[in-house]
Amino acid sequence: MPSLKLLKPATMLAGLLAIYLPIHTSLAFNDKANNENEYSIYLIRHAEKKTDKTNPDLTRCGHSRARQYAMDFNDVSFNAIYSSDYKRTVNTAKPVAESKELAITHYDPRQLKTFSEQLIKQEQTALVVGHSNTTAVLAGMLSGQELSEFSESEYDRIYRVEIKGGQSILTLTRQEFTCPLEHRKD
Repeated sequence: MPSLKLLKPATMLAGLLAIYLPIHTSLAFNDKANNENEYSIYLIRHAEKKTDKTNPDLTRCGHSRARQYAMDFNDVSFNAIYSSDYKRTVNTAKPVAESKELAITHYDPRQLKTFSEQLIKQEQTALVVGHSNTTAVLAGMLSGQELSEFSESEYDRIYRVEIKGGQSILTLTRQEFTCPLEHRKD
């Protein structure tokens, strides 16, 4: 499994952090034991995009990152994959969807409250691909926290909202990815 940087879970107290991190690190990308009322929602921002269009596609580097996500999520048993209806988000979700043999379902990023309620109601392990101004906000809604958008220069955040018995734990990791040199000329 690729190496991922684990950041502090937003819901943990500092005193419990030392106990929690080693356990959570080993569980971070293994949802095969999907018990009833236990599921995770993973949220990522689309990969690197071209800057020359209204609805830009991914750069070569972005396509490489999207393929890396498919490998990163190899051990996660997704029930659903969601993407906003933009080339950059759909093409970030596509390698994961293809590897899991799942269709990509579109959601409206302007209706995050309704979408968050839908995700909670469905109780399924899912991947949501969004944008710098929606991904953290949606993760916050799902975990009962107030989070804001992040920089447009960040592409490596992976939010995981783990829900067990109606309680949520939010964890932020960062994808370990370096764009291949030959793909950096987009």
